[in-house]
Amino acid sequence: MRQHMPFEWITRHVSGVVRQGLPFEQMMAASLIDLRYGDNRDVVGPAQYLLLCLNTALAIGDAAHGLTRARIDPAYTALGLRVALGSAALEDAILSVERLYRAASSAVRIELKTTSDLAILNVRADSARDADAVLLEDIYLSWVFMHCMYFLGTAMPVVDVTTRDTFHFNLGQRHFAIGAPVRHGAVTGMRFARTLLGKRGTGRAGTNPHWECFRLWLDLVEPEDLSLHGCGGLGDGGRPRLKDLAEKAGVSASTLRRRLGIGGGFRHARERTLAQSAIRRLRDSDDSIEAIAAELGYSDARSLRRFLKNATGSTPSQIRAGSFLSRDDDDAVRRRLQTLGAMMGA
Repeated sequence: MRQHMPFEWITRHVSGVVRQGLPFEQMMAASLIDLRYGDNRDVVGPAQYLLLCLNTALAIGDAAHGLTRARIDPAYTALGLRVALGSAALEDAILSVERLYRAASSAVRIELKTTSDLAILNVRADSARDADAVLLEDIYLSWVFMHCMYFLGTAMPVVDVTTRDTFHFNLGQRHFAIGAPVRHGAVTGMRFARTLLGKRGTGRAGTNPHWECFRLWLDLVEPEDLSLHGCGGLGDGGRPRLKDLAEKAGVSASTLRRRLGIGGGFRHARERTLAQSAIRRLRDSDDSIEAIAAELGYSDARSLRRFLKNATGSTPSQIRAGSFLSRDDDDAVRRRLQTLGAMMGA
């Protein structure tokens, strides 16, 4: 399940560009972030946050987002991906990126160390404000993790993440971008198995490496459940039945089950369809939660609330108020990410 960015986190992120005169509201609009409350009731997903990172970097021509003493040319982000992909093994890729950023600016330092069984990758930022430094360290730790994913062509297992940020919203939980447990420490960094350093990469760079990297990461942090889109509506009691959906799709039930995957594929797809139906009813009607729950086959409103919270991370009231990123909204964010990725790599 995706993690949502707290309002305080995104306001910290844009503080550097705001200090340089760019309106906060302009950055939110450019990143397709609709803030209705101005507090943590607002929902900002990983794709929107990634778009915000690109917009803040491009707005002031600084991939350090205005948070450090020195600037980093945004062109180095695309160059870093290509340098990493051209390396022989993951260790070479990390060291190449480390050397690249060391040559580019004094704003950020990346350091790779090893023990007998662990690799330790630390990030240090140079800023007049330590609150800005620890935030940028987290941003770049996440970005280096994405480099590693792009090099390997798959997710990289990380043992844990340390942060110097006492206000990091993932302390004691899993990191929103890396997926490993987060603890407070003297440095910002991550630890992973040393054996991974010898792993060879895919060796393939497409025409839009930014977008390829973004998409790989988004598939990790925003996994899409299998969808029943195009297979028809809901069955009796509001719940989709495999037989009915197979008939509407023009295939046998066994074929549809095989396409959806053995061992829970249909269940996940059915849950996705139910969530989409509930979201549509909440947004397009004034019907009560109790009425919508009954229509979708739930015994009571509490069951539907619990299901939606688990499926979307949002309550029915948040969805009805518009504080929820729908599939269509998310597609728009991804299209803009693809466009900006192409611009930055040109």
